[in-house]
Amino acid sequence: MKTLKQIIGIAVLLLLFLVPQHAEAQFWKKVAKTAEKAAEKTVLKKTEEKVSKKTSKTIDETVDGKPKKKKRKNKNKKKKGAVISSDNEEESVINETENREPSFAAYSKFDFVAGEKIIAFEDFSQDEIGDLPARWNSSNSAEVVTLNNQEGRFIQIGTGTGSYVPEFIEEFPENFTLEYDVVFDFDVSKYAYKRDLHVVFSDVENSGYELQKGTPGKNGFSFIIKGGISGGGQVDVYKYCSDRNLNLRSEKKFGKLNKDNKGRGKKMHVSIWKQKQRMRVYIDEQKVFDIPRAFEKNVLIKNLKFFSETTTENTFYYLGNVRYAVGKPDMRNKLITEGKLVTYGITFDTGKATVKPESYGTIKKIANVLSENTEVKVLITGHTDTDGDDTFNQKLSEKRATSVKEILVNEFEIDASRLKTDGKGESVPIVTENTPEAKAKNRRVEFKKI
Repeated sequence: MKTLKQIIGIAVLLLLFLVPQHAEAQFWKKVAKTAEKAAEKTVLKKTEEKVSKKTSKTIDETVDGKPKKKKRKNKNKKKKGAVISSDNEEESVINETENREPSFAAYSKFDFVAGEKIIAFEDFSQDEIGDLPARWNSSNSAEVVTLNNQEGRFIQIGTGTGSYVPEFIEEFPENFTLEYDVVFDFDVSKYAYKRDLHVVFSDVENSGYELQKGTPGKNGFSFIIKGGISGGGQVDVYKYCSDRNLNLRSEKKFGKLNKDNKGRGKKMHVSIWKQKQRMRVYIDEQKVFDIPRAFEKNVLIKNLKFFSETTTENTFYYLGNVRYAVGKPDMRNKLITEGKLVTYGITFDTGKATVKPESYGTIKKIANVLSENTEVKVLITGHTDTDGDDTFNQKLSEKRATSVKEILVNEFEIDASRLKTDGKGESVPIVTENTPEAKAKNRRVEFKKI
């Protein structure tokens, strides 16, 4: 097929023979004009193609009308992955994964409710990167690190066998809740030997016992996350009798630790709820255990530790946002009888107003109280800690209260006319200290009957 230029050339040669000399000047004017129009068409076509490609790219890079976040290239990568940073120049690599939390609706069966009173909170914000956390004791190497695909700081639990004891958690009443985030960084399909992370509630009084093996004493309890092929992606619970023979064991498979490695680098939120003898364990939105007689009657827990063991080099767990609360929340009595309910079970990411999915159980309980008492109207008030600008915190607290209202209306069908919102920012603290526990207590949502 001849090009436009070839066609024009042939036309010019033919016309040279056919057109009289006196018309030569007029001819060349027409030729020039024809060539100009052809050139304009060519430029227009190329421009349209560029615009079309750009439009297609814009559509591809957009989700729900919002631009996709572009992946940042990390010049320090040794291979494809997200680098975990610390002060010791060594790099551990997590496979790059989309770190999406399950949707709020996915938590419809999540009935966990955090304890009424926060006793301890650890986000490692007061520790230096690369140091052993000041409030922890350990029989193995441990240091505070940051992860480039997660907010905040974590304690790195490394290779070998050892205990990690949060010494700031000292009281263990009949009812308490323990929450924490955990990220694993190892190839589950590669290692035949399992990589364990235990949470051990021990009844042993020996002050040095917490740094020994991962058994929970005579009547304690142990919850274990297992990675590796032999572990099979299991989460287990163990209970030992006095001669250390196993008298209770339960196992469940958990997909994020299976050999496909889809969970590598993702944050898992673990929630443990003790109510007298009963123990419930959740990972994200899934209840993995509910054991009515997990703890012996009238036996008090005296120690809590995290315990890990492996013989494989460069396999790590990362532990963060440890939150320990006590007491059984009586939401109906607080809100209906006393007229005010303060809750710590509704949580948000730092600096954001989006309610975390694990808040579902608490909000559902409040919604049930409001559904059963249709005449009650409430004022929802958000509160923040003192980190950051006070003007920003004021607006943030208002937005958080509005987010809670929207969930009550949209998810639980509470009449919007019964709910008003307000925000106090950092202006009404419960405590004035600058500790992680104090900040956690000041970050709260209050419901007041009006």
